[in-house]
Amino acid sequence: MELLAAVLLLLVPKALAQGQCMNLSPLCGQSPGWPSTSLCTANYVSSNCQQFCGACSCDTDPRGPCLNGGTRGGNPNNYGTRTCDCNCPAPWQGDRCEVCAAFCLHGVVDQATCSCQCSPGYYGDDCSETCKNLDPKCGASPGWPLTSMCSTSYVLDLCNEFCGVCTCADDPRGPCLNGGTRGGNPANYGDETCNCNCVGNWVGDRCEVCAAGCANGGTLDPATCTCACSDGWDGDFCHLPCIDSNPLCGANPGWPDASMCSTDYVMDGCHAMCGVCSPLEECTDADTGVIYLKGQQWAKHDAANSHTMLCTCLGPDYYVCEDVPDWTGP
Repeated sequence: MELLAAVLLLLVPKALAQGQCMNLSPLCGQSPGWPSTSLCTANYVSSNCQQFCGACSCDTDPRGPCLNGGTRGGNPNNYGTRTCDCNCPAPWQGDRCEVCAAFCLHGVVDQATCSCQCSPGYYGDDCSETCKNLDPKCGASPGWPLTSMCSTSYVLDLCNEFCGVCTCADDPRGPCLNGGTRGGNPANYGDETCNCNCVGNWVGDRCEVCAAGCANGGTLDPATCTCACSDGWDGDFCHLPCIDSNPLCGANPGWPDASMCSTDYVMDGCHAMCGVCSPLEECTDADTGVIYLKGQQWAKHDAANSHTMLCTCLGPDYYVCEDVPDWTGP
């Protein structure tokens, strides 16, 4: 403080000689300090705070008015010969706030307003932010499930995407593919707010990767990322047997025919009856218990009577057998 006082004593005569308006202490207008002009009745305040107490004004500063919204005086951090320096609103700088110091990470500077014009998908004063929600409660239930709650300031501040302040539609990564969508998923928040919500078996940053693997002879359709299952198999990856999971399928009383498959709970429980999958068409020989597929043939021998038949599987547990005269097979 002694050094500061000595410096000010050296500056005061020169400044006063030039008619410069000054506060001599950083306490002028500062809190804690001398925060109100009512304290100017005290001699030690008025003598140290000429500009603050109104004994002089920065309006007549010989450097001229500040530009671009800048003001002179009234800043406790500027005292001594800097009392009337310009207080520039960011991002303006310079002796008269004439220099635009804006920096745009993803955008360009509008020199007229010294503000950033952000590229699509970027936000913020310097275009460094993407659209995001900051809380998993945005759009969640229980949480803040309705946009009508965006009138509450803390919801609006935390839920920019949910409240429509910004949108994921112009995300710089581009649109999601194969039916995927960006935004609207409470599980994705923060930097993940605009991640793709992929459907079906699609995965990847833009839902561009098909993650389906078809088992049991199933065939993959790469265009739809779905499996076409072989007879006898069911499920997204052909990993389940094709059966009806409900004993009422085809039963009477029950759900006796496929005309009822338009009802969702019938369809869900009766994949085989409703044709969601194709049952494996096989026959079981009533005498031997051997299973044969549709179209297969086998011989039935009656060694005692020297009698032989050729049997053909025609469908599920339906086969016919015909006599074969003069059989020479095994």
